[in-house]
Amino acid sequence: MKSFFFLVAFVFLFQFGYTQNDTTIYYKANNKPAIGKEDATRYIEIKKKKKNEFKVDSYIKSDNIWEQSHEKRVIYLENDSLVKIKDDYSKKMIYRKYKHFNKGYLIKDYNESGKIIAEGLSRTLLVTYWEGQVKEYYSSGRLASISKYKNNQVLMNKNWLENGEPYIDNIFDEVDVMPEFPGGMINLMKYFSTNIKYPEEARMKGVEGRVFVSFVVDIDGKVIGAYIKKSQHSLFNEEALRVVSEMANWSAGKLDGKPVKVGYTLPVNFRLR
Repeated sequence: MKSFFFLVAFVFLFQFGYTQNDTTIYYKANNKPAIGKEDATRYIEIKKKKKNEFKVDSYIKSDNIWEQSHEKRVIYLENDSLVKIKDDYSKKMIYRKYKHFNKGYLIKDYNESGKIIAEGLSRTLLVTYWEGQVKEYYSSGRLASISKYKNNQVLMNKNWLENGEPYIDNIFDEVDVMPEFPGGMINLMKYFSTNIKYPEEARMKGVEGRVFVSFVVDIDGKVIGAYIKKSQHSLFNEEALRVVSEMANWSAGKLDGKPVKVGYTLPVNFRLR
């Protein structure tokens, strides 16, 4: 408990500008605080570059090897109500409008088109530390999810597809024990290579492509709720959904020792041979 208090206190000091030191914040699954690298599954580095300008880099642990993720940002403190966040990967800008509230900040994030993408109460400003209800939106402005947080950890959520249809509730992205396909990743690749049926129209037209399919691994390991996240060609969508939906049961994901629903997105590749 003492280490957790120190971590939060240090973040508070940094956000209010009382320290000039670079800051590293360590996390376990579901944003649980970690003491250091040995205890963490990911961490972020916050470095002050200039006055009112900060660089934020994220790192994740994969097979016990630390790798830098695509989440690289430059943050500009514009004034006492606006922060600009530039995504180094997409080169897009997020505009964070905020108000001081109850020892924290009421935050509203907007995309470059002026559409709201997230809103809620955060204890901190540069890197969010959510408390209570948080709403997230698709780039179109439609509601994507309403989540309840405590100490920056997701307790529950309600979710919608981009077309407005209700989706599966209480999905987690990162858990203590991630779901696994029977036999692991190698067997998953074998499953796709042996079970994909190339759409005849795509074959005749010589079309190749990739489809990203999102789905949920349920608490019993069953694959549910598959839908197309992104597709290079609509000719592949039906087959991509079929091959993902017909996967064998995975081992269930676990958070704090209990099975939970976990969201996944997998690429399904279509290549002519």
